[in-house]
Amino acid sequence: MMIDRTSIPADTKYLTPASIAAIAVVAVALVMLPFVWDNRFYISLINEMLIFGLLAMSLDVLLGYTGLLSFMHNAYLGIGAYVVGLFLIHISPTSIWFAALVGIAATSLIALPVGWVQVRTGGLAFALLTLAFGMMFHTVVWKWYSLTGGDDGLMGVPTPEVHLFGWSLGTTGDPKVMYLTTVVVVGLCYLLTRRIIHSPFGSVLEAIRENEDRAAFVGINVRRYKLYGWMLACMLASIAGALFILYKGYIGPTTMSAFSGAGVLMMVLLGGMGTLWGPLIGAVIFIYISDYISTMTEHWEIYLGLVVILLVLFLPTGFVGIGDHLKRFLKRKG
Repeated sequence: MMIDRTSIPADTKYLTPASIAAIAVVAVALVMLPFVWDNRFYISLINEMLIFGLLAMSLDVLLGYTGLLSFMHNAYLGIGAYVVGLFLIHISPTSIWFAALVGIAATSLIALPVGWVQVRTGGLAFALLTLAFGMMFHTVVWKWYSLTGGDDGLMGVPTPEVHLFGWSLGTTGDPKVMYLTTVVVVGLCYLLTRRIIHSPFGSVLEAIRENEDRAAFVGINVRRYKLYGWMLACMLASIAGALFILYKGYIGPTTMSAFSGAGVLMMVLLGGMGTLWGPLIGAVIFIYISDYISTMTEHWEIYLGLVVILLVLFLPTGFVGIGDHLKRFLKRKG
Protein backbone atom coordinates (compact mmCIF):
# COMPACT_ATOMS: atom_id res chain seq x y z
CA MET A 1 0.00 0.00 0.00
CA MET A 2 1.39 3.38 -1.02
CA ILE A 3 0.99 6.14 1.55
CA ASP A 4 0.78 9.70 0.29
CA ARG A 5 3.06 11.77 2.51
CA THR A 6 0.90 14.85 1.95
CA SER A 7 -1.97 13.05 3.71
CA ILE A 8 0.07 12.67 6.90
CA PRO A 9 0.22 15.64 9.28
CA ALA A 10 3.65 16.93 10.14
CA ASP A 11 5.16 15.47 13.28
CA THR A 12 8.17 16.89 15.04
CA LYS A 13 11.04 14.90 16.47
CA TYR A 14 11.58 17.12 19.48
CA LEU A 15 8.87 18.30 21.83
CA THR A 16 8.51 22.04 22.14
CA PRO A 17 8.00 23.64 25.58
CA ALA A 18 4.37 24.19 24.65
CA SER A 19 3.96 20.51 23.71
CA ILE A 20 5.59 19.38 26.96
CA ALA A 21 3.29 21.65 28.94
CA ALA A 22 0.23 20.37 27.05
CA ILE A 23 1.21 16.74 27.69
CA ALA A 24 1.77 17.48 31.38
CA VAL A 25 -1.63 19.18 31.68
CA VAL A 26 -3.39 16.27 29.95
CA ALA A 27 -1.55 13.73 32.13
CA VAL A 28 -2.44 15.53 35.37
CA ALA A 29 -6.05 15.94 34.25
CA LEU A 30 -6.38 12.24 33.43
CA VAL A 31 -4.87 11.18 36.76
CA MET A 32 -7.04 13.58 38.77
CA LEU A 33 -10.26 12.83 36.87
CA PRO A 34 -11.59 9.93 39.02
CA PHE A 35 -10.97 11.94 42.20
CA VAL A 36 -12.96 14.99 41.10
CA TRP A 37 -15.62 13.31 38.93
CA ASP A 38 -17.12 10.27 40.60
CA ASN A 39 -19.11 8.90 37.67
CA ARG A 40 -18.36 5.21 37.21
CA PHE A 41 -19.89 5.04 33.74
CA TYR A 42 -17.79 7.81 32.21
CA ILE A 43 -14.64 6.67 34.01
CA SER A 44 -15.14 3.22 32.47
CA LEU A 45 -15.87 4.79 29.08
CA ILE A 46 -12.65 6.84 29.15
CA ASN A 47 -10.80 3.72 30.27
CA GLU A 48 -12.07 1.93 27.15
CA MET A 49 -11.08 4.90 25.00
CA LEU A 50 -7.51 4.73 26.33
CA ILE A 51 -7.24 0.98 25.73
CA PHE A 52 -8.46 1.21 22.16
CA GLY A 53 -6.37 4.34 21.70
CA LEU A 54 -3.31 2.24 22.51
CA LEU A 55 -4.47 -0.38 19.99
CA ALA A 56 -4.99 2.30 17.33
CA MET A 57 -1.56 3.76 18.13
CA SER A 58 -0.02 0.32 17.60
CA LEU A 59 -1.69 0.13 14.17
CA ASP A 60 -0.33 3.59 13.39
CA VAL A 61 3.20 2.21 13.86
CA LEU A 62 2.43 -0.06 10.92
CA LEU A 63 0.24 2.15 8.74
CA GLY A 64 1.47 5.65 9.48
CA TYR A 65 5.19 4.98 9.83
CA THR A 66 5.93 1.77 7.92
CA GLY A 67 3.23 2.03 5.26
CA LEU A 68 1.77 -1.43 5.99
CA LEU A 69 -1.99 -1.89 6.18
CA SER A 70 -3.39 -4.43 8.64
CA PHE A 71 -7.12 -5.09 8.40
CA MET A 72 -7.40 -7.16 11.60
CA HIS A 73 -4.82 -5.79 14.00
CA ASN A 74 -7.39 -6.29 16.75
CA ALA A 75 -6.65 -10.03 16.56
CA TYR A 76 -3.45 -9.43 18.51
CA LEU A 77 -5.31 -7.54 21.21
CA GLY A 78 -7.55 -10.61 21.42
CA ILE A 79 -4.65 -13.05 21.63
CA GLY A 80 -3.03 -11.07 24.43
CA ALA A 81 -6.33 -10.79 26.29
CA TYR A 82 -7.13 -14.50 26.03
CA VAL A 83 -3.64 -15.54 27.17
CA VAL A 84 -3.73 -13.19 30.18
CA GLY A 85 -7.24 -14.33 31.09
CA LEU A 86 -6.36 -18.02 30.83
CA PHE A 87 -3.20 -17.47 32.89
CA LEU A 88 -5.13 -15.76 35.67
CA ILE A 89 -7.87 -18.42 35.66
CA HIS A 90 -5.76 -21.59 35.46
CA ILE A 91 -2.26 -20.73 36.73
CA SER A 92 -2.05 -17.74 39.06
CA PRO A 93 -5.00 -15.49 39.93
CA THR A 94 -2.81 -12.86 41.62
CA SER A 95 0.24 -12.33 39.38
CA ILE A 96 -1.11 -9.45 37.31
CA TRP A 97 2.16 -8.12 35.90
CA PHE A 98 3.60 -11.57 35.26
CA ALA A 99 0.36 -12.50 33.49
CA ALA A 100 0.74 -9.41 31.30
CA LEU A 101 4.33 -10.40 30.43
CA VAL A 102 3.15 -13.90 29.53
CA GLY A 103 0.48 -12.36 27.30
CA ILE A 104 3.03 -10.15 25.53
CA ALA A 105 5.45 -13.07 25.10
CA ALA A 106 2.77 -15.44 23.76
CA THR A 107 1.43 -12.83 21.34
CA SER A 108 4.97 -12.13 20.12
CA LEU A 109 5.63 -15.84 19.55
CA ILE A 110 2.48 -16.09 17.44
CA ALA A 111 3.08 -12.81 15.61
CA LEU A 112 6.69 -13.64 14.69
CA PRO A 113 6.07 -16.45 12.15
CA VAL A 114 2.99 -14.61 10.86
CA GLY A 115 5.05 -11.47 10.31
CA TRP A 116 7.87 -13.49 8.74
CA VAL A 117 5.41 -14.67 6.07
CA GLN A 118 3.70 -11.31 5.59
CA VAL A 119 6.80 -9.13 5.16
CA ARG A 120 7.77 -11.19 2.11
CA THR A 121 4.89 -9.48 0.37
CA GLY A 122 3.77 -5.89 0.26
CA GLY A 123 0.87 -3.62 -0.56
CA LEU A 124 -2.46 -5.35 -1.07
CA ALA A 125 -0.98 -8.84 -0.57
CA PHE A 126 0.25 -7.87 2.92
CA ALA A 127 -3.16 -6.43 3.81
CA LEU A 128 -4.98 -9.54 2.58
CA LEU A 129 -2.65 -11.80 4.56
CA THR A 130 -3.42 -9.85 7.75
CA LEU A 131 -7.10 -10.43 7.02
CA ALA A 132 -6.56 -14.15 6.37
CA PHE A 133 -4.53 -14.74 9.53
CA GLY A 134 -6.91 -12.60 11.57
CA MET A 135 -9.90 -14.65 10.41
CA MET A 136 -8.03 -17.84 11.31
CA PHE A 137 -7.38 -16.60 14.85
CA HIS A 138 -11.00 -15.48 15.16
CA THR A 139 -12.22 -18.93 14.11
CA VAL A 140 -9.90 -20.68 16.58
CA VAL A 141 -11.20 -18.74 19.60
CA TRP A 142 -14.77 -19.10 18.35
CA LYS A 143 -14.62 -22.88 17.87
CA TRP A 144 -12.25 -23.96 20.67
CA TYR A 145 -15.02 -23.99 23.25
CA SER A 146 -13.19 -26.06 25.88
CA LEU A 147 -10.38 -23.50 26.15
CA THR A 148 -11.77 -20.13 25.13
CA GLY A 149 -15.47 -20.54 25.92
CA GLY A 150 -16.36 -20.35 22.23
CA ASP A 151 -19.05 -17.85 21.31
CA ASP A 152 -19.90 -17.47 25.02
CA GLY A 153 -16.48 -15.93 25.58
CA LEU A 154 -13.92 -16.32 28.33
CA MET A 155 -15.60 -15.63 31.66
CA GLY A 156 -14.68 -15.88 35.33
CA VAL A 157 -11.43 -13.92 35.07
CA PRO A 158 -10.16 -13.07 38.61
CA THR A 159 -9.73 -9.49 39.81
CA PRO A 160 -6.18 -9.41 41.24
CA GLU A 161 -4.67 -6.58 43.23
CA VAL A 162 -2.75 -3.93 41.32
CA HIS A 163 0.65 -2.89 42.68
CA LEU A 164 2.29 0.17 41.11
CA PHE A 165 5.75 1.23 42.27
CA GLY A 166 5.29 -0.71 45.52
CA TRP A 167 1.82 0.72 46.27
CA SER A 168 -1.27 -1.45 46.46
CA LEU A 169 -4.00 0.47 44.63
CA GLY A 170 -6.77 -2.11 45.03
CA THR A 171 -8.24 -4.74 42.73
CA THR A 172 -8.95 -4.56 39.01
CA GLY A 173 -12.64 -4.89 39.87
CA ASP A 174 -12.54 -1.26 41.08
CA PRO A 175 -13.14 1.06 38.06
CA LYS A 176 -10.93 3.80 39.55
CA VAL A 177 -8.02 1.41 40.14
CA MET A 178 -8.29 -0.04 36.64
CA TYR A 179 -8.58 3.45 35.16
CA LEU A 180 -5.42 4.69 36.90
CA THR A 181 -3.56 1.54 35.84
CA THR A 182 -4.61 2.11 32.25
CA VAL A 183 -3.55 5.77 32.33
CA VAL A 184 -0.07 4.87 33.62
CA VAL A 185 0.46 1.98 31.20
CA VAL A 186 -0.86 3.81 28.12
CA GLY A 187 1.19 6.90 29.02
CA LEU A 188 4.39 4.87 29.37
CA CYS A 189 3.67 3.04 26.10
CA TYR A 190 3.14 6.34 24.29
CA LEU A 191 6.37 7.88 25.58
CA LEU A 192 8.41 4.74 24.85
CA THR A 193 6.93 4.30 21.38
CA ARG A 194 7.51 7.95 20.57
CA ARG A 195 11.14 7.58 21.61
CA ILE A 196 11.52 4.51 19.39
CA ILE A 197 9.79 6.11 16.41
CA HIS A 198 11.98 9.23 16.63
CA SER A 199 15.17 7.18 16.79
CA PRO A 200 17.22 6.03 13.76
CA PHE A 201 15.03 2.90 13.74
CA GLY A 202 11.95 5.05 13.17
CA SER A 203 13.71 6.94 10.39
CA VAL A 204 14.37 3.63 8.64
CA LEU A 205 10.68 2.71 8.90
CA GLU A 206 9.72 6.05 7.37
CA ALA A 207 12.27 5.54 4.58
CA ILE A 208 10.63 2.20 3.79
CA ARG A 209 7.23 3.85 3.78
CA GLU A 210 8.33 6.61 1.42
CA ASN A 211 10.19 4.44 -1.11
CA GLU A 212 10.81 0.78 -0.40
CA ASP A 213 12.96 0.23 -3.50
CA ARG A 214 15.22 3.19 -2.73
CA ALA A 215 15.57 2.05 0.88
CA ALA A 216 16.68 -1.38 -0.31
CA PHE A 217 19.09 0.24 -2.81
CA VAL A 218 20.95 2.13 -0.05
CA GLY A 219 21.47 -1.09 1.89
CA ILE A 220 18.50 -1.29 4.25
CA ASN A 221 17.23 -4.81 4.91
CA VAL A 222 13.62 -3.95 4.16
CA ARG A 223 12.11 -7.26 5.22
CA ARG A 224 13.94 -7.27 8.54
CA TYR A 225 12.85 -3.76 9.45
CA LYS A 226 9.28 -4.46 8.34
CA LEU A 227 9.32 -7.43 10.68
CA TYR A 228 10.69 -5.27 13.51
CA GLY A 229 7.90 -2.73 12.95
CA TRP A 230 5.34 -5.53 12.83
CA MET A 231 6.57 -7.00 16.11
CA LEU A 232 6.54 -3.61 17.85
CA ALA A 233 2.96 -3.03 16.72
CA CYS A 234 1.83 -6.50 17.84
CA MET A 235 3.50 -6.15 21.25
CA LEU A 236 1.69 -2.85 21.83
CA ALA A 237 -1.57 -4.50 20.76
CA SER A 238 -0.98 -7.32 23.27
CA ILE A 239 -0.49 -4.75 26.06
CA ALA A 240 -3.85 -3.26 25.07
CA GLY A 241 -5.26 -6.80 25.25
CA ALA A 242 -3.93 -7.31 28.78
CA LEU A 243 -5.56 -4.04 29.88
CA PHE A 244 -8.77 -5.02 28.10
CA ILE A 245 -9.25 -8.35 29.90
CA LEU A 246 -8.36 -6.80 33.26
CA TYR A 247 -10.83 -3.97 32.64
CA LYS A 248 -13.70 -6.08 31.27
CA GLY A 249 -13.08 -9.35 33.11
CA TYR A 250 -14.38 -10.99 29.94
CA ILE A 251 -13.54 -11.32 26.26
CA GLY A 252 -15.50 -12.84 23.39
CA PRO A 253 -14.63 -13.71 19.79
CA THR A 254 -16.42 -10.60 18.45
CA THR A 255 -13.50 -8.54 19.78
CA MET A 256 -11.35 -10.31 17.17
CA SER A 257 -13.84 -10.00 14.29
CA ALA A 258 -13.28 -8.24 10.98
CA PHE A 259 -15.91 -5.64 11.95
CA SER A 260 -13.94 -4.72 15.07
CA GLY A 261 -10.77 -4.59 12.98
CA ALA A 262 -12.39 -2.09 10.64
CA GLY A 263 -13.29 0.01 13.67
CA VAL A 264 -9.66 0.22 14.77
CA LEU A 265 -8.64 1.27 11.25
CA MET A 266 -11.30 4.00 11.36
CA MET A 267 -9.84 5.28 14.63
CA VAL A 268 -6.44 5.75 12.97
CA LEU A 269 -7.93 7.51 9.95
CA LEU A 270 -10.14 9.74 12.10
CA GLY A 271 -7.30 10.86 14.32
CA GLY A 272 -4.57 11.10 11.70
CA MET A 273 -1.84 8.73 10.56
CA GLY A 274 1.82 9.13 11.39
CA THR A 275 1.40 11.03 14.64
CA LEU A 276 0.96 8.38 17.38
CA TRP A 277 -1.23 10.71 19.42
CA GLY A 278 -3.68 11.19 16.54
CA PRO A 279 -5.05 7.62 16.81
CA LEU A 280 -5.60 8.21 20.53
CA ILE A 281 -7.83 11.15 19.60
CA GLY A 282 -9.45 9.03 16.89
CA ALA A 283 -10.32 6.33 19.42
CA VAL A 284 -11.94 8.91 21.70
CA ILE A 285 -14.03 10.28 18.83
CA PHE A 286 -15.01 6.88 17.43
CA ILE A 287 -16.03 5.35 20.77
CA TYR A 288 -17.90 8.47 21.91
CA ILE A 289 -19.84 8.75 18.64
CA SER A 290 -20.69 5.04 18.57
CA ASP A 291 -21.75 5.10 22.22
CA TYR A 292 -23.85 8.26 21.78
CA ILE A 293 -25.60 7.17 18.57
CA SER A 294 -26.29 3.67 19.91
CA THR A 295 -28.43 5.21 22.66
CA MET A 296 -30.73 6.69 20.00
CA THR A 297 -31.08 3.86 17.47
CA GLU A 298 -30.23 0.19 17.09
CA HIS A 299 -29.05 0.96 13.55
CA TRP A 300 -26.23 3.12 14.85
CA GLU A 301 -23.67 1.58 12.47
CA ILE A 302 -25.34 3.32 9.51
CA TYR A 303 -25.11 6.76 11.08
CA LEU A 304 -21.61 6.15 12.37
CA GLY A 305 -20.57 5.14 8.86
CA LEU A 306 -22.00 8.38 7.45
CA VAL A 307 -20.14 10.43 10.07
CA VAL A 308 -16.88 8.66 9.27
CA ILE A 309 -17.38 9.13 5.50
CA LEU A 310 -17.94 12.87 5.94
CA LEU A 311 -14.92 13.22 8.19
CA VAL A 312 -12.67 11.32 5.79
CA LEU A 313 -13.89 13.38 2.83
CA PHE A 314 -13.53 16.79 4.47
CA LEU A 315 -10.67 16.00 6.87
CA PRO A 316 -8.44 13.54 4.96
CA THR A 317 -5.56 14.15 7.39
CA GLY A 318 -7.75 13.44 10.40
CA PHE A 319 -8.49 15.68 13.32
CA VAL A 320 -4.81 16.33 14.00
CA GLY A 321 -4.67 18.04 10.61
CA ILE A 322 -7.20 20.71 11.58
CA GLY A 323 -4.35 23.00 12.69
CA ASP A 324 -2.67 22.76 9.28
CA HIS A 325 -5.98 23.50 7.54
CA LEU A 326 -6.49 26.58 9.71
CA LYS A 327 -2.97 27.84 9.00
CA ARG A 328 -3.46 27.52 5.24
CA PHE A 329 -6.87 29.19 5.49
CA LEU A 330 -5.45 32.14 7.45
CA LYS A 331 -2.58 32.51 4.99
CA ARG A 332 -5.03 32.72 2.09
CA LYS A 333 -7.10 35.30 3.98
CA GLY A 334 -3.96 37.26 4.84
